[in-house]
Amino acid sequence: MIHKTHTRKDVINIIETYNINIKSYDELSKPLLFQEVWSKVEKLNSIEPTDEIDDIDHLKSYLTNVNQNRIKITERDKYIDIAKSIIFYIKNDCLLSYTNYLSEDELIRDIKIICNYCKLPTCLRAVNMINGTGKFKEKFEPIVTGKTKVLLRKKEQDRLFKENRVMFRTKKDNDGEPFIITFE
Repeated sequence: MIHKTHTRKDVINIIETYNINIKSYDELSKPLLFQEVWSKVEKLNSIEPTDEIDDIDHLKSYLTNVNQNRIKITERDKYIDIAKSIIFYIKNDCLLSYTNYLSEDELIRDIKIICNYCKLPTCLRAVNMINGTGKFKEKFEPIVTGKTKVLLRKKEQDRLFKENRVMFRTKKDNDGEPFIITFE
């Protein structure tokens, strides 16, 4: 059965993404919609993979487990605090003596926990920073949703677009005259 933390909108998005044949699904109540979708998903043999879901088993586990996109505020704050502790560790030259961690095992446990919540920017930043240090042999894989991937891709494209518009000139290009730089 579909876990109750999923929203009606999430389930409708799955219906439309995977072309699940349910007539007038937008008129069904949430409990009926969930029952109908689950009965159809159980009968499916395979689906077309997307950024978020690879196969039918992954879709079933996604629907039956707690919705990772809905985090309580207290939990969100807890994960952000963990990420800030990891960032503090990195900014202090990866020395455990400056942190509350007693061992690297505790640190690795916390890193693995926040990998699941990388839709929070602070958590994603902490995981990327820890991977960038090269301190651990293990690479930590941040788990992000499809929407977050699209948002990150768009930000990267905007950054590259702005970066490619920058022109560098020297005094030689300006007949030996100094430049006056103004910012808008």
